This record gives sequence, C-alpha cells and structure tokens, in this order.
Amino acid sequence: MHAHLWGFLQPCNPAVARIDFFRVNPVFTIGRTGENSVNLSGMKISARHCELRWDGQDSRNSIVMIQDLSTNGTWINGEKIGRGNHRVLREGNEVAFGTPMASSQPHQDFRYIYRHTANGGCMDGIWAQYDMGSELGRGSFASVMKALSRSTGKWYAVKVIHTNKVLNSHTPGSFNNGNAGSGSRLRKLKREIEIMEKLTHPNICQLKETFIEDASINLVLELVDGGDLLDYIVKYEGLTEDVSRSLTAEICEALAYVHAKGIAHRDLKPENILLTKDDPPHIKVADFGLAKAVDSLTMLRTMCGTPSYLAPEVVLQANYEGYDHLVDSWSVGVIVFSMLTNSSPFLEDERLELRDRIASRTVDWETLKYIGVTSACEDFVRRLLRPDPADRMSLTEARHHRWFRN
Repeated sequence: MHAHLWGFLQPCNPAVARIDFFRVNPVFTIGRTGENSVNLSGMKISARHCELRWDGQDSRNSIVMIQDLSTNGTWINGEKIGRGNHRVLREGNEVAFGTPMASSQPHQDFRYIYRHTANGGCMDGIWAQYDMGSELGRGSFASVMKALSRSTGKWYAVKVIHTNKVLNSHTPGSFNNGNAGSGSRLRKLKREIEIMEKLTHPNICQLKETFIEDASINLVLELVDGGDLLDYIVKYEGLTEDVSRSLTAEICEALAYVHAKGIAHRDLKPENILLTKDDPPHIKVADFGLAKAVDSLTMLRTMCGTPSYLAPEVVLQANYEGYDHLVDSWSVGVIVFSMLTNSSPFLEDERLELRDRIASRTVDWETLKYIGVTSACEDFVRRLLRPDPADRMSLTEARHHRWFRN
C-alpha cells in the first residue's frame, strides 16, 4: 500500500491533508510558497519552513533527517528544533509546524504523526497493529490519539507518553523527590504501567496493552466516548442529587478497588473521570497508577491553577505517611460538591500565596444548604472534606454511607 513512499505525515486533525513523501524524491521541503515540495498555507508557516531528507536506504537502519529553516519553529514531540538545527525524525514522532499547540482553526492545525515506510512498512510496534486517527486530547507529557485495531476493527484511545519530556523533567516532588536519574524514572514509570495493566474493574478505564518505543511509551486504553465529568456538570449547570449519588457510588467503587491494592490516584478531578454514552452514563476513572508516575510531574502546575481538588496535606507538603489513599477522599468530596452546586466548595482569598490561600480557606456550606440537599448528602460531603486526613472518611467506608442506602 505504501511501497511508493519512504514515509508520510498523518495529520492529528482530520481537516488537514496527509503529506506523502515519494521514493522518487528523497528530499522534501515544506513551506508557504509554491517553490516547496509541500505547500502549507498558514500564518505561522515560513516561506521555506523545513527540509526532510531520506538517506535512500531500504532497511530498518534507514534515517530521515529534518532541518528547521523557519522563523516560528518546527517541533518534534513538543520540543523546538531551532532554526538551522537538525534532528533525526523517527517512526511515531509528533511533528508540528509553526506551533506545537492545537489551533482553533482546524485547517491551520499543522501537527502530524510521522510514519516511516522505507524500513518495510512499519512491521513492528504499535503501528503494526493499530492505525492512528485524530487527536482526542493532550497534556504536558502526553497526547491521546484515537486508534483503530487492525485485527478487530475496534476503536481505542492511545496515550502517547513522550519519554524525553518525562526523563528531562525537573519538577520537584516527582520520581523520588526529583533527584532520580533518567533510568530510575523510566523504571518507575514502567512499574506503574505494570500495576495499571492488572487493574480490571467496570468503573476503571482499562489498559489493554503497552508498546515501548524509542521515543515514546504508547498505552492502548479502552475508548470511553461520552466525554468527561467536567463537561457533563457544565452542560447541565450542576446535577441533581439523585444523578450525583449514582455517579459518586461508581467513583467510590472504583477507588475502593484500587485502594485495596495499595494504589492511590492522587490526581483525581472531573477531567480524569470519563463517562459512557449510556443514559444515565456510567463512570470510567482514567489514569490510575499513572497519576503517580506521570501526572504528578504536572502537580505543581495544577496547584497554581486549580488547587481545589488537591488535599491540603499535599499542597502544604505535610507528612501524613500511611494516609495516601485519603488524598482521593478529599478529591471526591470536592467533586461531589461541584456536581451538586456547579461551583467550588471553597471561600478563599485568591490574592494570597498558594500555601496561605489553602491554609485559610473554608468550605461554603451555605451554598450546599441553599440547594436543599438531604442531610445524608451533606454529611457525606462533610466527612470527606475534613482537613485532617486522620479524621477523613475513606472511600471504602464511603461505599456504606447512609447516603447510598436503597
């Protein structure tokens, strides 16, 4: 099928055409003007943006080199190459022209996944078993792509973790307090993935398999296509107590199951809680296990923006050894409050520094009373939002709370 190509760029946005590199031409230039092999019409595309050069070899050792010639930049896996600099372009790399971010204008979203066909057609790794579709989302260290299983015709979500970003991260508090070498970080990441592969629960987003490549770790996940809990809350401007109770029960079931295995999520928020398309929807909690290994790298950034879902002992860096799983209890309390009220639970002075802001905040219980929730519901939330984790209700206990009776 691709015998006439040495490679191609698969667009992350389906509104953009695929770029094919024909064997008859081992050198391709990409730019805004018609003098280039490939013409891209975008405000951030330079007249002569970059050059790709294949070494002409038909083997697994064949090499494609890319040179950035642009003003606004060419990126590989989110890292800028730099004008005049060269990089080796590898199978599965994400390449972006002009900006590494998704554009609000689909036809100017020049982000692609590079596929290398000069080595015999990508017969190993994830590319041999899955065809990548459009991008579903992205974070600081990973992209999520929709992918089709060639053997079954079933759709999955593939989380592509860019290992260079993980290994080069210097975020404090991550991977053995941030002092571990890159090899230790990668080993820890792999251990967390092994744990995640063993988790099987109807309310957890299932990890099907893992592919470890040179430049990325690719996690094939169950595709949950009903959106996330945050969008669901915003869509209905808050949820009824009955709907909130039903969703919360499933969240507690998933977390109690994982806590029993000695795993804490630590980054639980509505964006990490996916919904099925059923009516009413069912819960699928995402990123178990990986929260410690990958998403904790962004915890400080998260704290600067939306600290509500993080327990006070995390933000204040208090040592409550043995209470890790109760971090998730706090997060569930905030999530339930938000479901019911479509607002944050906290009254706080946003002008203060983060530690002072967290230390002085109080829960706006009057808002919860105003909407008329039952006493059982209020008690449930109160027992989760206790500042001292030693006094906080575990999510195993929460499953048997009187709010869930009948």
